[in-house]
This record gives sequence, C-alpha cells and structure tokens, in this order.
Amino acid sequence: MRKYNFIGILLLLFIVGCKKTPGEGGNSTITGNIKVEMRLILSNPNTIQDTLPAADKDVFIVYGNHMSPDDKVVTNYDGDFEFRNLRSGDYTIYVYSKDTSATGDILENKMPIIREIIIEGRKKTEKIENLFIYDN
Repeated sequence: MRKYNFIGILLLLFIVGCKKTPGEGGNSTITGNIKVEMRLILSNPNTIQDTLPAADKDVFIVYGNHMSPDDKVVTNYDGDFEFRNLRSGDYTIYVYSKDTSATGDILENKMPIIREIIIEGRKKTEKIENLFIYDN
C-alpha cells in the first residue's frame, strides 16, 4: 500500500512540475502582415506617398519573458509572416523600421515596431493587425 502511495505522490509531483511555458511544441499559430509606409519626410506622417507590402523583412518572436529573440521568420512577397507550432502563453513580435524621430545623418537608425500577443488554449490561430514600418 505504501508503495502505491509513493508512486501516486511522485506522479502528482511530475504532473504539477511540468508546467508548459511559451515556445515551440504546441499546435497554435501567430500570423500577421507588415506594410511599409513610404514618406517624403520620414518624421512627418502627413507626407505619406504610398503603402506597400513589406517583402523580405525579418520578423522576430520572443517567448514569454525571455530577453532576446527566440526565433525569426522572413515575410513573403505580400508582407505576410507566420510562427507555427506554438504553445499557450505570452509572446512578443517585433520588426525593425527606420527611426521616424531621427534627423540629419542618423536617418539610418532603426526602431522596433512591437506587438504583444497572448495565445490561450490549443489549436489557436492568433492574427496580429497590420504592422507598419516606415521608409522614405
């Protein structure tokens, strides 16, 4: 009888101790689209000339509260991207844009465009609204 109690306690500790954290190994997906807003004057949103799909841009994902990116994908010709096989949890998606606050010789500085998203449950597809990056 004691043997079975001991095994039951070990099994319970194993189940409780195996909390799934955000990351790969699930069956959920995060999708999105990136657009590039072309401006005559980078720091002035009133000078928009065109909005185009942001093809071949690196998109990064951070799992949970990690400090650095855990994965990266590249957008397709339409600016679409997808991170697959994710577990439930908190995620941060970001892409780099030209810095709209830069002036003079530092126009090549970059700024991150960031979105945070939560996946709750299994077999979910979470769509991020359009992310806009800027160029001139």
